[in-house]
Amino acid sequence: MLVHFGLNSSGQAALDVKKSVLQVPDDAPHPDGLLARRLDHLFRTVHPAARKGYTPAEVAAALNKAAGERVTSGTYLWQLRTGRRDNPTYKVVAGLAEFFGVSPTYFFDDTAVERGAMPPEVVAALQDDAVRDIALRAAGLSEDSLKVIAETVGLARERDEARRRGSRRPRG
Repeated sequence: MLVHFGLNSSGQAALDVKKSVLQVPDDAPHPDGLLARRLDHLFRTVHPAARKGYTPAEVAAALNKAAGERVTSGTYLWQLRTGRRDNPTYKVVAGLAEFFGVSPTYFFDDTAVERGAMPPEVVAALQDDAVRDIALRAAGLSEDSLKVIAETVGLARERDEARRRGSRRPRG
């Protein structure tokens, strides 16, 4: 804001206040907006190799189609991407995450996410249906039963590793 105090053409005291407006390019993300920076990164980097990035209108159409209803618009996604808006609904966040192939937590502050996050190796292990089935079936068992399962898994791992080492030995 610019404030100028002086005399007007009639010689009377006058106060002139002019608001200065920060000029931000239309496509520049808001510098402090984590959501905007991360969404902009996805728009710039996640796209088929044979073409440039998706437009906000294309992404909005895909989100609306996947949701079976209108959950967003190209204009709103552009506003999120540039930091002009920063509080999307759960449906929009979930749709963006699905579209770009990331977790919805990608759009949030890392420290807030890490508090309840599983270690990456656990997430990777639980992608395996058999591992997930064993973990779910073991939930709620007594400590003694869990020890038996852990010992059994340890023995199975030793057996598999011994087989792998045995298959690497030269025959002769």
